[in-house]
Amino acid sequence: MMDKILVVEDDLILSENLCSILEIEGFQVYSASNGLDALKLIKSKRVALIISDISMPVMDGIELLKNIKSNKNYTHIPFIFLTAKTALEDKLMALDLMADDFITKPFVAQEIILKCRNNIDNRKKVIQSYLNKSQTEETYTSRDQKFITELKVFIDKNISNESLSLKDLGNAFPMSTSSIQKHVKRILGKSIFQFILETRLNKAKEILDNKALNVTEVIAACGFKNHNYFTKKFKEHFDTLPSKLKLEGKPI
Repeated sequence: MMDKILVVEDDLILSENLCSILEIEGFQVYSASNGLDALKLIKSKRVALIISDISMPVMDGIELLKNIKSNKNYTHIPFIFLTAKTALEDKLMALDLMADDFITKPFVAQEIILKCRNNIDNRKKVIQSYLNKSQTEETYTSRDQKFITELKVFIDKNISNESLSLKDLGNAFPMSTSSIQKHVKRILGKSIFQFILETRLNKAKEILDNKALNVTEVIAACGFKNHNYFTKKFKEHFDTLPSKLKLEGKPI
């Protein structure tokens, strides 16, 4: 697919010459005679680069640049000024507004061609790098979620086992026990033992909230070794005592 370039120039002859140069080099070229017409074209054409004069009627190049760089849909488009203005203050103003490059009139065809290719290629690389990074992060996120989900399912199945150990996890998952610990710490910011404890406590509260068992039965069902330890950890985690969760029709 050909890269699309928009030429914004009110000098008809200059515009036609520039368009011809770029078309010979394999670009698809659109033209506008002022910034306002350029904005209308940009809405319907997915241009890869804009070359614009500064001094134009209706809307000049500076106003066009402001519009492009303030619109999140267009701000990524490289913007090159083609201008006879060579004063330092003009260049500094344009650079402050995030112009990507300058071409001074009268121009050399090869300079325009190289600057167009370089700016388009560089922007493509930036976009591809961002996409690759996003895809990598998404892949890691997906794998992490899968691992934590599978880990929780295993703990839930074995939650009544008060002797559930890291070795048991190592036998259940295709990785070393040290890798399991590192994965959990990296993803959740806590140790595997803290994760197991919190899973037990959350399950205990769920059962008590549903009035399914009394506290003594919950302690056994969730793998706690004794009443005092369970009560202490429950209070630390939920800031309430398990005995406060009154059961309907069952003694605590």
